[in-house]
This record gives sequence, structure tokens and C-alpha cells, in this order.
Amino acid sequence: MNDDRHAKTWLFVPAHRPELVRKALASAADGVMLDLEDAVPDECKEAARASLPEIPGRMRGRTWVRINGKATPWHADDARAAIQSPGIQGMLCPKVEDAADLVAPALLAARPGMAQGALVESALGVMRLFGILERVPDVGMVMFGGAEGADLMADLGCGWSIDGPELLHARQHTVLSARGFKQVALVDGVYARVDDTEGLARDTRLSRGLGFRARAVVHPGQIGVVHDIYAPTADETAWASEVVQAFEAAVDRGTAAIRLRGRLVDMAMYKAARRTLGKSDQ
Repeated sequence: MNDDRHAKTWLFVPAHRPELVRKALASAADGVMLDLEDAVPDECKEAARASLPEIPGRMRGRTWVRINGKATPWHADDARAAIQSPGIQGMLCPKVEDAADLVAPALLAARPGMAQGALVESALGVMRLFGILERVPDVGMVMFGGAEGADLMADLGCGWSIDGPELLHARQHTVLSARGFKQVALVDGVYARVDDTEGLARDTRLSRGLGFRARAVVHPGQIGVVHDIYAPTADETAWASEVVQAFEAAVDRGTAAIRLRGRLVDMAMYKAARRTLGKSDQ
């Protein structure tokens, strides 16, 4: 089972800031994403990379690293450092537009079980995502390049309103492409306005409605809001429990579909109810 699919929050933290890294590792985030890329100045890249082998394994959750992109001089060294660091379970590749932008198979072979993910941040990356996942079956995570999408918005040349519809199609397309691959953890992008709790909640409810069940966060204060919204509500849990109990009893009687409170319940709804209750790996 891919543990990363059950994470609801991925807390980004610059890897060259040890005081922030310690706080992130001790936080309630399901996953920590140590950043070697945009959050780290060029002159600090080497020191940030050198810190990876000292990162301890988390008692709670997973630890990944966002490495620098294939077109940079730091990519291969970042990947090797992550692979050689026992506290790191995965690598997120930025600006993925092609299978060649992911970590080379020869590097990954040095650490069996090391996961890798694709961060899509451009129109080309979003549109090519399904094909990339078809060609590279070991991709374990897809992250959308920001709910505010600075890189993607710049690429599209669209507006910058935080609550606007500009990125709606791109987010939906990312969900549609990734959902065809059951091993993939699907993660929505960051909400960068760390003091805007109402905006974060509103955008995360939209994210949940689109099909995301996890997102990147940039401040520990965002973790609780995201966890609460992605978690099933009490009504959803109660309904799912009723569906599972009634459908399993019906199946025992040789029935493939039932009517429950005026609704048709079939195998698809039963599977969805099991997912709500955390009883399915899919």
C-alpha cells in the first residue's frame, strides 16, 4: 500500500533552514517536503543538499524532498543525496513536462522503494500528464503546481485573482489524468496567503469538490484547516457506514443493488463508501 495516498497535508520547508526543518518534522503534517528548489537561494543549494543525510525518520508521517529540475546543474546531485539519505522516502521533480524530466531509472535503481513524484506547473505539463504516467509507472505522486499557480498562471498569461476561475480547468484536468492510476497520491497546490484562513478554507472546499484529498501547505497554521476539510464529515461517515452495512447484507442474500433511503446503491457506491471509511486502498 502506498502510504503517501493517505496523507492530507504536505508541509513545504526550505532545507537550508534547520530551525524550520525541525519544526516541520515535529508538526502535525502528514508529510514534510524538504525544499531544495525555489525556496533555497543558489548559494545555499549545496549546504541544503548536504543536510539531507542528517534528516531523521519521522515518527508520524513521511518525508520527501523537492529536488531541482532536470535542466539545472543541481538535479543529479540532489537525487543522489536524497537516495543516500535513509530519512527520505521520496523525491518530487519540479516543472515536469515529459517523462525525461523525472529521475533517471539508473539513479532510482540504487535505492529500491524510493518514491518519486511529478510537480506539474505549466500548460504543457498539465496536458501531457496522463501520457507521462502511462510511460513511467513508478510515479507515486502528482502535485498540481499551486492553487494560486504563479508558474502556471504566468505560462497561461491569465489573471491573478485568488478566487477566480482561471485555473479551474487545469486543476480538473490534473485530477482526471491522475485518477486513472491507483498508485498515485494526488496533491493540490499551496494556498500562499498564510494569514487568510477563510480563503484557505474556501479554496480547500473547492479542492475537495474537484477530487483532491490532499494539498501542499506552507505554514503549520494551515494544517488543521486542511485536515478538517478533507476529512469526511459526520454525516458522510454515518451514510457510508449505513451503505456498507446494508450492501454487504444484501450481497449475502444474492442481491447486486439495493434501494436505501430512496437511493440506488450499487457496487460503485459501496466502494465509495468503503473509501470514505478508510477501508479501501484505492
